[in-house]
Amino acid sequence: MKDWEFLYDIKNTYDLDLCIDDDHASLTDRVTGMKIDIYEESYYNSEKTEEYAEYIVCFATQHLHCEEPEDADDYIRRILEDEVLPIEFYKDSKRRFGGEIEKSDFNNISKEFLAQRFFCTPEYISQFEFEVHSWSGKYDIKRRGF
Repeated sequence: MKDWEFLYDIKNTYDLDLCIDDDHASLTDRVTGMKIDIYEESYYNSEKTEEYAEYIVCFATQHLHCEEPEDADDYIRRILEDEVLPIEFYKDSKRRFGGEIEKSDFNNISKEFLAQRFFCTPEYISQFEFEVHSWSGKYDIKRRGF
């Protein structure tokens, strides 16, 4: 299938370098070197009569599986606009779990907010250090605890 057409508009809109090879593409900022990797994996239905693709968008510590190119396009643009911010939690210097927060939640970062967001108690989440990543760097938080 290899439907990478949606990436050309992103490349041009955000003035990024685009590299495509077979089942992988990457968008790279020429100045900062920040990169978003996109993988396309092809699958067949159970009868093996119909092929479909899944796009895996990877940025910083997180990734998202998208069934449609439009969904991958939307997620990539949200990353580029700093609308979604990957957050990763560490314990004993090892990655333990992560996800993302919305830019609108950035100023709400507290152990209470993160505990609610990640379905645990403030006491539990207090065991971890965390870091936040953003495309622009404006919302980056270097690893820290509570």
